[in-house]
Amino acid sequence: MPGTGTSSAGVARIQMRSSGAAIGFGLGVARTRFAGAQGNAEAASVDLGLFDTLSKAPLACGYSMGALTPPGLVPAKVLVSSADGATEKRTASAGEGGPLQLGSQYGAATPNASAAATVDGVSLDLPGVLRVVGGTASSTAKLVPGSQRQSAAAGALTELSLAGGVVDLKGLRWTADDRTGAESDSTAGFSAASFLVSGRPWPTADAVELRAALAAANAVLAPNGLSLDAPEVAKNSEGIAVSPLRVSVSATPALRAALAAALVGIQPLRTQLLSFVAPIQAGADCGLARALGFGYLAIDLATLALGDGGAVDLDLGGAAAGTDGIAYANPFDSGFGLVHLGPPASLPGTTGPLAPILNGAVSEGSVPTSASGVAAVAAAAPAGVPISMAATSTACRSIQGGACTTSHGRLAAWIVLLLIAALAAADRLRTRFA
Repeated sequence: MPGTGTSSAGVARIQMRSSGAAIGFGLGVARTRFAGAQGNAEAASVDLGLFDTLSKAPLACGYSMGALTPPGLVPAKVLVSSADGATEKRTASAGEGGPLQLGSQYGAATPNASAAATVDGVSLDLPGVLRVVGGTASSTAKLVPGSQRQSAAAGALTELSLAGGVVDLKGLRWTADDRTGAESDSTAGFSAASFLVSGRPWPTADAVELRAALAAANAVLAPNGLSLDAPEVAKNSEGIAVSPLRVSVSATPALRAALAAALVGIQPLRTQLLSFVAPIQAGADCGLARALGFGYLAIDLATLALGDGGAVDLDLGGAAAGTDGIAYANPFDSGFGLVHLGPPASLPGTTGPLAPILNGAVSEGSVPTSASGVAAVAAAAPAGVPISMAATSTACRSIQGGACTTSHGRLAAWIVLLLIAALAAADRLRTRFA
């Protein structure tokens, strides 16, 4: 049964934002996927994203930021795949009792084909600002061969407290579920068991009540530079998702005015300091000025987030799920790609109501695609003939977009492969006899 399924959920993501551009890292991320008969799962208590790449870039004297941090400071994520059979992996939580507790990680994958990932027990405590307790994220993707594709994700928080308890939410949950095949359905949503603003409970049974509660919360949080944005459900051809609950920390107008004046005043001193330390270096890329420049970069990123159009966002929760039935044709399916054999011959002895379809007499587009049409075909099947679920569509796509060629694409692909092999052999000989 062709197709794929993907799902993902997260506990939190912290990012700096300025004029729409953002950079950050995630806490408690679970992702799963199946493609054909293979399942893959990923569980990360810390997902550094772009910061992982930046941490490997040399700062000065050949050292990178990652090389300066103690080994094991950031737990390695759990990655499992069923390519070599069923597999399972689990790690314990870390940082218990500190301001940031990293949850346990779990991933499992089995052939034919399912995957599951979970991160459990993420907590974050910034006294007087926010408190996140009991964060979990789970994700599953499963194929029921010949019948059903299904994926599901969920994120949850036991409690979220803002501004020292002025706003307090309990029992937060995000869910997303997508299924195609024998049953097709997509659902997603967000819920909160309780919502207190200055000790007063607010109902959140539907979207209207939730927005009223968030408006009341934003009114009391505004003097602290905090705001809340409601989760939104979005559905498209790739699946369904519910966005996180966003907590934004932005500078007040008074702070922004003071910050702008301070930056203007300090700029000449910054330039003079770089010029003063420039001669202090042990090599071309090993100098105090280079290290100081990276320090300036970090400060500039922080000040951008506190400027106009900027903020530090804490995205809590969120979940996404999607399945599809696209089957991608193999360009080397016959004759080593050099000969296209055309449609298969009729199956000998095929009779009954499905004979026109099985024997190729029904052209593409004339096969019923609606639910009632499929039911009619299934009802007309003779006894003993299994009805398996086919692809919902087929596609041939190139990396440049659009459709693939239908004429000499296979021959061209083989010519390119032979040229690559010839160049590799020539380079090997040149290296050997140089």
